[in-house]
Amino acid sequence: MPRRGEGAAGVTAADFAAALTPLLAGERPDHLAVAVSGGADSLALALLAQHWAQKRGASLTAFIVDHRLRADSTKEAKQVARWLKAAGIAARVLAWQHDGKPAGSLQAAARAARYALLAQACARAGIGHLLLAHHRDDQAETLLLRCLRGSGVDGLAAMQPSRVMDDGLALLRPLLDIPKARLVATLQKRRQPWIEDPSNADPAHARVRVRRALDDLAGGDPAARSELVAHLAQTARNLARAKAALAAAAYDVLRAAVTVTPAGIAWLDPRPIAAAPDEVGLRALARLLGAIGGQPLPPRLDRLERLLGQLRSPQAFTAQTLHRCRLLPQKERRARDRRTGEATAAPPPLLLVVCREARHLPAPQPLVPGATILWDGRFRIVLTRRAPAGLQVAALGNARLPVRPLPAAAPAATRAGLPAILGGDGGLLAVPGLGWGDLPQGVTVTFAPPPLA
Repeated sequence: MPRRGEGAAGVTAADFAAALTPLLAGERPDHLAVAVSGGADSLALALLAQHWAQKRGASLTAFIVDHRLRADSTKEAKQVARWLKAAGIAARVLAWQHDGKPAGSLQAAARAARYALLAQACARAGIGHLLLAHHRDDQAETLLLRCLRGSGVDGLAAMQPSRVMDDGLALLRPLLDIPKARLVATLQKRRQPWIEDPSNADPAHARVRVRRALDDLAGGDPAARSELVAHLAQTARNLARAKAALAAAAYDVLRAAVTVTPAGIAWLDPRPIAAAPDEVGLRALARLLGAIGGQPLPPRLDRLERLLGQLRSPQAFTAQTLHRCRLLPQKERRARDRRTGEATAAPPPLLLVVCREARHLPAPQPLVPGATILWDGRFRIVLTRRAPAGLQVAALGNARLPVRPLPAAAPAATRAGLPAILGGDGGLLAVPGLGWGDLPQGVTVTFAPPPLA
C-alpha cells in the first residue's frame, strides 16, 4: 500500500486561497491565528496560512497547546515551535495546567481545555479569526461517529466550515473539503517533518476504530477509501443544507411566537410552535430555551418532546423547569399587537413567560475596566478603560429593590436570575434588565444569548 501522501497532489496556494476566502465573508483581517498540534494536518495549515497572510500583508500567530498528558508532550511542543519559527511563523506554546489525567472522557476534557486556551490566547492578542485543521477525513469520521450515537440532522451535518463563538471569535476550517493525503503531500514536498501522536492509533478511542472501519470498508484500497470519504463528506454537506432550512423555519416560528425583553425574559404564545411540524417545533423550543437559559447545547430530546406535547394540550399546562428555564403560565396578561403595542381584543388561551431559573447562577464576579465578559451565557457586559474600578456583577437573587415603579414586562418571579451591578462596597447600583438604578459610566449590559436560530 502506498505511504500516506504518496501519489497525492499537495495543496497549492491557489487551492488554499479558494478555500479560505469564502469563509472570511468579505472581511480582511490583519492578524489571524492557527491552532497547531504538530501533526501533519495542522503543520500544513500553518505553512499554507503563512503564505496566504504574507501575500496580503497580514500577520499570523501559531498557538501550540501542550496538553501535558504524555511524557514527551512538552518536548514535542517546543520542537513544533522551532519548526514554525524557522518557517517565519510567530509561535507560542499554551500549557494546560492540570493535576494528572482528568476524570471522565479524556478526549472531551482535552478538547474543551484546548479551545479554552486558544480562545483566551486569541482574546489577549486581539485576534478575531482562528484557523483549525480539520479536513475531509475528519468530517467523514465525525459523521459516522454521530450516526453511531443516533444524532439528528444537526449532529449529522458534522463540522461547519465557519462558526462564530459567543465571545465573537470566528473558528474557520478551510481544509474541510481537502483530503488528509494532500496535506501530507504538502509537507513531503517541502521536506517538513511532523509529529505522530500515538493516541491517533489507539483503538481505545472510538474515532480510531471508525478510522479503521473505513479502511476495512474500502478493502484496503486507498482510491476506494478516498471515494468513500468524499461521499461521506458530501452527505454531511447535504445535511448541513437541511439543517439551515430547518433553522430558518424554526426562526420564522419563533418570530411569530416569542417576544424577548431586554431583561432576557420571553413571552411565549405557544400556538405557532404547537402547530409547526415536530422537527421545526422541537428546534424552535431548543433555541428559545438555550437563549433564555444561556446554554449553548440543546436539552435532551425526550424532554423537548414532552414539552412540545404539553404545549399542544394547553389546558393542562402547569409551571415547570427545563434547561435552566422556568416556564410560567400567565393567563391574565393580554396579548399585544406586535406593531402597535396595543392590547388585542382577546387574550390567547395560554401565554407563558420563560425566564432563567434562580439556580446554578454565577458567583459574584469582579468587573475589570477594559474587559468584556459574557455573564451566565446571556448578558454581554462591556467596560471601557475609564469605567470605575471595584465594580462587581452578581445575580439579583432575592435582593429587595427600593420602592420604585418597575416594568410590567418583568414579573417578580422572573427577577432573581437577572444580573445586578454592585459597587465596591457591595451596594446595589443598577439592575439593567429592569431599567432600575444608575449604570456606572463606561459600563454597558446587553442581553446577548446564544442565537435563537
